[in-house]
Amino acid sequence: MSVDQDTGQRNDDGYLSMHNGWFASCWPSYLPQHQSMALTMLFGTAMLRELQGTVDEVLEQVFKGNHGAFFGHASDSLDSPVQWSDGDEEDYAETEEEKAQIRSDIKQHQDRCEELIRGAGLTVPTTIRELADTMLDLGIVNQRDGLWFMPDPIPGPETVLPLSDEERARIAERRRFWEGGPAEQALIDHLKDHLDEPAEVFTSVDRLAKAIDLSEDEVRHALGQLFREGEARFERGAERTQILLEDLKDHERFHLVLDWEHFNKNRITITRG
Repeated sequence: MSVDQDTGQRNDDGYLSMHNGWFASCWPSYLPQHQSMALTMLFGTAMLRELQGTVDEVLEQVFKGNHGAFFGHASDSLDSPVQWSDGDEEDYAETEEEKAQIRSDIKQHQDRCEELIRGAGLTVPTTIRELADTMLDLGIVNQRDGLWFMPDPIPGPETVLPLSDEERARIAERRRFWEGGPAEQALIDHLKDHLDEPAEVFTSVDRLAKAIDLSEDEVRHALGQLFREGEARFERGAERTQILLEDLKDHERFHLVLDWEHFNKNRITITRG
């Protein structure tokens, strides 16, 4: 089963689970983002635990009536309206003009996604319950012999929606980014579980590759992701000057300096189930 355990959410039975291909599928760009991710976690948990029943029954089995703000702060039930934004985007705007532009962008995004869903011959969901039905219709999740099942890989938007060539190219580019995720996770697991979250490691690209059984290119991709997230930097020399990853040869030793406070504050950590 292609499901990961998501340590960002918990319930009485432990961790909730998410299909490890959700973000790579690129569906978050075409469905109500937060609520579709929450449903993916619900379906992933049902799949991993082999739960049976309707969406309502699975929700009850997982949360025992106490799902809180699982679907969003304004979404207390499956019959709550879908939300195409998280609702706090305007908090980052400094002027009324910026707020108006944000509202316009959200409306344009919603209109485009609803147009695509209708173009695929489906009904546009207006509630979370209807969104679950839409995800079933899209093949993101299904039921087999009473059990919930998510395919691997999840069929992407380009297999169902009437997308433009530009949108298809954008999905392909995003997918190349997300497909590097397993390498990044392997590096994170090594640093957290095997090295116990060190402040820094004196290492090299080829040494890391050997330690976690990846290629040097995969390690470079994973290190680059940590750097772009502001969670790592690379230093060399007696004066400990910061250097660029691309300036390092595979065999050259360097200090991998890690910011675990930033990591633990901003990441939803994924651990293999």
